[in-house]
Amino acid sequence: MNAITEPARRAPSRGRARHVARVARLHARDVIRRPRARERADTPAFAWSVTPEWLTAVLCDGSAASVARWRYEPVSRGSTCRGRYHLEYEGDADAQLPPTVFVKSTSTFRTRLQVGSLGAIRAESRYYRDIRPIVNVLSPLGYFGASDRKTGRAILLMEDITRTRGVTFGDNRSVHVDRAMASTLVDNLANLHGPLLESPRFAGDLRWVISSMDLQRHLNALVDFEHRTQVGLDRASDLVPAALMARRRDLHAYVMASFALDASRPTGLVHTDVHANNWFVTADRQMGLLDWAALARGQGPRDLAYALMSNLTLDDRRNWERDLVEQYADTVAAISGRPAKPDEVWTCYRQQTLHGLYFWLYTLGRGMFQPSMQADEVSRINIARMAQAVVDLDTLSSLSP
Repeated sequence: MNAITEPARRAPSRGRARHVARVARLHARDVIRRPRARERADTPAFAWSVTPEWLTAVLCDGSAASVARWRYEPVSRGSTCRGRYHLEYEGDADAQLPPTVFVKSTSTFRTRLQVGSLGAIRAESRYYRDIRPIVNVLSPLGYFGASDRKTGRAILLMEDITRTRGVTFGDNRSVHVDRAMASTLVDNLANLHGPLLESPRFAGDLRWVISSMDLQRHLNALVDFEHRTQVGLDRASDLVPAALMARRRDLHAYVMASFALDASRPTGLVHTDVHANNWFVTADRQMGLLDWAALARGQGPRDLAYALMSNLTLDDRRNWERDLVEQYADTVAAISGRPAKPDEVWTCYRQQTLHGLYFWLYTLGRGMFQPSMQADEVSRINIARMAQAVVDLDTLSSLSP
């Protein structure tokens, strides 16, 4: 095996350095001035810097009710700041308005840099507005979203499903996805991918949906994805099979080659970031999807591979994946009306395993300006599962000419 050396630290590009400096300057200005959001057109600087007037405008539109009192409860931080608004209304006793609303925001410098300036929350709010009504996907309701790429300010208000549905959130450390649950996961993905497969709407009203390749190129440039994944490989070197570590310098080219296949394959709507923590489980053991910030246009088997590798243990994936891929192929064909041969879908599945691994190597290899998006333990479980899947499925050979 080749010697593994620490990747050389590279100075940020001028464009990336200017971007960091601009977001830092504008965040510091908001910290000093503490602006308050009062009108619907305002994008709040922080989740806690809203007013009853703003909350009324974004939540009570169409009713005679108004927000009389509110309280913000911080919940957690990762790629975004997550919390909950507790709301009291007046003026219309019959209005069906939520007593609590879940909030995702970019209230810190790092979350503005990582998420806000990418426009990710804008894409997520458009999912709730434009996509959710036309796909049969189990996901929360979305109430309002706003973002400003220049400042990195962003906020999303959505259904507080812990209160409305009593769900359990996915976690690869504690939630075991059994065979029946895995089947609902596959159906949910097929219901997302099938309706818009090769849809002409991507050239019309849905032209805002970015391609998977363009999304990855944007990430490569803005957050230095290639270098951070090499750092992640060093930090997870005890988890990655030796055969894969020996090819570490080739992985970026293989990842980009897997995205390039989109140009010659049927593409549709994809979630992109379907790891275990972005799923939830209902009381009747149905699996639903959260976090639509990386919505894109690409190959469905990429989502399928990522979801099964993250949610299933190694043994369960090995035992069930061929049957689950066939279930997926059959369901997508039935929904889309396009034939899908299971063997061809299986080949696509094998070719798309690097995407999930690459995301989690990047997560573990984050730099000083990037938020701690997930606990290292979660990253390490994902990397171990995904790296072994890349080897099990001989992904590199499947991508070779």
